Amino acid sequence: MRVDGDAMTIDTEAAGPDEPLGNVQPGRFERFLAVLGDRLNAILVKETRQALKSRQFVTTFGLLLLCGWIWSLAGVAIIGPAIDYGTHGPWMFFGYYLILAFPLLVVVPYGAFRSVAAEQEERTYEMLSITALGPRQIVWGKLGSAALQMLIFLSAITPCLAFTYLLRGISLPTILLIFFYTGLGSLSLSMVGLFLGTLTTEKYFQVIISVLAAVGLFLAFWGGCVLVQEILRAEEMLQLSDAWFHQEFWIGNAAVVTLVVSYFALVFEAAAARITFAADNRSSRLRIVMLAQFALFTGWMAWGWIISGGYHEILWTYLIVAGLHWYGMGAMIIGESPDLSLRVRRHLPRSMFGRVFLTWFNPGPGTGYMFAIAGLLGTLTLAVVALELLPVWPAGQSPSPAQSYVNARWFAAMGLCYVVFFLGLGLLLNRAVRKFSRVGVTTAVLLQVLLVVLFCGIPAIVHSMTWEPHRSSYSAVEVASPIWTLAYIGQRGMPVKEKSLIVVLVPLAALVVFLLNLPGVVRELRFVRIAAPKRVMEEDAELAAQKVPPRPTRTSPWDD
Repeated sequence: MRVDGDAMTIDTEAAGPDEPLGNVQPGRFERFLAVLGDRLNAILVKETRQALKSRQFVTTFGLLLLCGWIWSLAGVAIIGPAIDYGTHGPWMFFGYYLILAFPLLVVVPYGAFRSVAAEQEERTYEMLSITALGPRQIVWGKLGSAALQMLIFLSAITPCLAFTYLLRGISLPTILLIFFYTGLGSLSLSMVGLFLGTLTTEKYFQVIISVLAAVGLFLAFWGGCVLVQEILRAEEMLQLSDAWFHQEFWIGNAAVVTLVVSYFALVFEAAAARITFAADNRSSRLRIVMLAQFALFTGWMAWGWIISGGYHEILWTYLIVAGLHWYGMGAMIIGESPDLSLRVRRHLPRSMFGRVFLTWFNPGPGTGYMFAIAGLLGTLTLAVVALELLPVWPAGQSPSPAQSYVNARWFAAMGLCYVVFFLGLGLLLNRAVRKFSRVGVTTAVLLQVLLVVLFCGIPAIVHSMTWEPHRSSYSAVEVASPIWTLAYIGQRGMPVKEKSLIVVLVPLAALVVFLLNLPGVVRELRFVRIAAPKRVMEEDAELAAQKVPPRPTRTSPWDD
């Protein structure tokens, strides 16, 4: 660089080929950022650049700062001289939270939804699918972009929230707790938005899903604001501050986080499965997550059951939630295609042990049907074992009535039969419809909803038409209704007059439907592992060699 009078020029010829302009070397931190940027997910970099340069982000960020500034001035002006000795922290905090929660719970998740939906509508996802990025990397990249926007919004409003702590009336742990759950909720809603964006490629259905997503996000925003208002009210009444020192408070929060993280993993795998190619295995990872969810839920319920000495409400919660879990998952699994691609068959279990225990994780409606039934059988078995071990526990006498445990046994057994019947009947209908039209997960779920509505609605209509004041609230026609029957068993126990009919008819119907589905299950069990073609093995070997760095070789110091 030469300085000639008032002119300053840069001598580029004096600089070396590797030196930057002006002979200014980048610092170590800048070089680290450059290397880190090269190693980051390409989708994350692309989505972040597009999002931060978009008009939506600039407008939202500007409005966030403007509203925060206005509320700061207006709040202090409204409080007036009482700000020195009053406790106005919760009131000011709620105003800041309203400003922050809208972009976190509405704008960021909806932007994540549109990032996938736009690519589906404009058919630009095919360009991503032919790159070296896998479907999970694509989902992680888009989710990372949403997380980065969330952090930027949080960093902008954090000083204002810290200011409310100085106004007294709100504790720092409460602020951190609300921060944590709001961020967790934003990430979870963003993950749901990414999944909704992968559901369809038709613009008509995308418009419907967009409207439903917007309504759902506004409801989540409203629910979050109501929840925070209740938390701040408890803080003012000194109830939440005392809860920080109780073990049950932290155990409850750990259970909630476990629930959210498990369903987050399930939705993530579902979104990745939706955008992968048709010949890939879309089911095994989802079933592993489903089983892990059930194991985590069982662990929490077992812990609560033990420390409470066998409280019956915990047992009923376990039976109801586990039954709904396996029925809902089974309703989606039976909508899978019964045909396995050659790619999937190359990775089937080979040993006898693997075929016995791992075949149920293979894609297919028959294996999925058995997988859901096995989960329900596990639920029933664990409940029976817990009831049998209850009298020998050192916790003393149970605080629950004995009749409640008898009702729980009948409830679990009849619930299993109803689920086997409805899932099996839905599977038979799916196989019949598949001969004329394409059947997917959405169709299978709609069929299950229709079956439950029919079997519950028709008995309800008949009951209302023939109801008499002196007659019992339960009759033989309600045996077909799972909701009515199970609710009656849970509240009052098995009906006296209709007990023999229920015990015989419901298990018999489940057994008949199960036997009708057995040939289809056997057909899927006959799939065995096949060897990969020579060309595929050579390509896999080349890809594996590219991932492994070359071994260092000895060279002579005398060679050039």
